[in-house]
Amino acid sequence: MRFGLLLTSVHGRSVPAPQQIAEHHELISVAVDHGFDLVVAGQHFAAPTLRYLQPIPYLTSVAMQFPTVSVATGILLLPLHHPLTIAEEMATMDAVTGGRAIMGVGIGYSQEEFDAFGIDRTTRTKRFEEAVEIIRALWTGQPVTDQGRFFRLDSVEVSTLPVQQPHPPIWVGAQVEASVRRAARVGDAWYAAPFPTHRELIDLYQAYLDERTAHGNRARAAIPVRREVYIADSPAEAEAAVAAGASSRYGTYRSWGLDVDDGIGKSDWLENRFVLGSPSDVAEGLSQLMDQVEHSHFVYKPQWPGYDHAHALAQLERFGSEVIPLLSG
Repeated sequence: MRFGLLLTSVHGRSVPAPQQIAEHHELISVAVDHGFDLVVAGQHFAAPTLRYLQPIPYLTSVAMQFPTVSVATGILLLPLHHPLTIAEEMATMDAVTGGRAIMGVGIGYSQEEFDAFGIDRTTRTKRFEEAVEIIRALWTGQPVTDQGRFFRLDSVEVSTLPVQQPHPPIWVGAQVEASVRRAARVGDAWYAAPFPTHRELIDLYQAYLDERTAHGNRARAAIPVRREVYIADSPAEAEAAVAAGASSRYGTYRSWGLDVDDGIGKSDWLENRFVLGSPSDVAEGLSQLMDQVEHSHFVYKPQWPGYDHAHALAQLERFGSEVIPLLSG
């Protein structure tokens, strides 16, 4: 299994962007020292309280600074984009990075973002499926004619092709069964979100495998997985430390329109979704999940609202130096 670092946002636009970038680069340096070989960054729009640096240009610059890492958009809000734009931009990132790009995509959820782009949110699933099909076709290098419901192309060819053949991996973010089954049909991997409980993650993984089998792909599939992790000297200490940050982060997601359960930050809510405690507790919890959900990557997030950069570095250092050796062993 491989390890990825998620670059998330804990700063609004009032904090200078160079500070956020410098903090991210320091986190990446520490992660690389501990064997991480993937950097992931997501996408949101019109969110001034949490700055999201747009992932395709940002990750391209990261890959140039750190030549040993691959970079994954985790995730692009594909229904908000024209597939020709994404096909060209992702192919450019793949070419510039020498084949180190992964395209993670999802359908999105924030009504405000769809309103800002003037797109009917109820069309997001069909837009997504149509866009993925077009991107795959464009990446063949052949002329593409498509008279779909949302996009119309008449013998269009891209100017830049990806380095990876047949194309960069396509990860599809999903957190409910219908979306996970869609990921099995249209993507190369399901990018497992951290929102389902551990039990739901296991059940959704089985649904993913079942859907792949139903479409003729009988090989088991390892997937990139996100789980929320917090390391302290005991589970109680970890739970107390992370409760406020979880309430803040997941409260923001909820305000943006994500369907998140009630009880954010409470003991049972955290226990069912987070992996908390000492390094050995965390390693044991992750190992139990990995026994039932085959991971290609574990994507780790060290940053939490309410904690400074030094705290994120300390969490990452403990994960790299104390947890990964136990998992490797």
